[in-house]
Amino acid sequence: MMANCRTLSFRKESRHRLSGLQVEVENDCTDISPGQRVHVTVKTVPSYCGVTWTGSYGAPECSSEDLRRHIPECITGRLSYVVNPQRKELSVSVSDMLEDQDYHLRLCHKDFICVGTGAYTLIKKGERVKSANLPFSRPLPCLCIEGWSAVMDASRVQVCPFKHRLEELWSGILFDPLEETLSWKLACPVTAVVVLCQKKEDGVCVDLPQASQNVSREKVQLCANTGNRGKQLAWVCLCVTQSSASKSYYLTCHISSN
Repeated sequence: MMANCRTLSFRKESRHRLSGLQVEVENDCTDISPGQRVHVTVKTVPSYCGVTWTGSYGAPECSSEDLRRHIPECITGRLSYVVNPQRKELSVSVSDMLEDQDYHLRLCHKDFICVGTGAYTLIKKGERVKSANLPFSRPLPCLCIEGWSAVMDASRVQVCPFKHRLEELWSGILFDPLEETLSWKLACPVTAVVVLCQKKEDGVCVDLPQASQNVSREKVQLCANTGNRGKQLAWVCLCVTQSSASKSYYLTCHISSN
């Protein structure tokens, strides 16, 4: 921890005039970084009856819009994009980036950290057009564009073009007719409840017993257990309720074995 001490003196005539009043001291001589916490101690020299005052101040994070426009270590650049669904490509443009610096641009899957997909480019500072085309395989809600200046510990900016495309998570569901199980692996982390239900002739889907599971990022596997082995065929459906959306999706239906 670095200490920065400053001594303020009051003239003799000022002491009588300020006696019994609160004094406001402004210190604009200490450089701090965004997000840094500063501890301040005020005391008299020499000590007057051991009186001290201690406080702390937290500088704004780089998430502050004002800092992101004016403080070099907070400038992330602004990302805009156009989706080309036929070519499965994102055309990304960068503006308001840090001057005289190269710029990293990539696609990543957002989780605890943003894991790169392999789509990456470096925009050189001398290039007049600050844009690039980045290919993607699936328009997943956790697929994000990430950009940052080519400097040490640069702040990063992320934009997720498909964050509302939750239906993309529910593809690739496999049904085993012999074991009567449905299973699939989540492509993105999501908090949801998965339930198997049996679809009746009137279209109502009745939840099956002991066939629900809370999911987040692991592989999901549920047993249908319809009790219809050797009996009439039954439609088994998968219903997903996502916590954040408070909405249910009936994803897929399969006929259980007879």
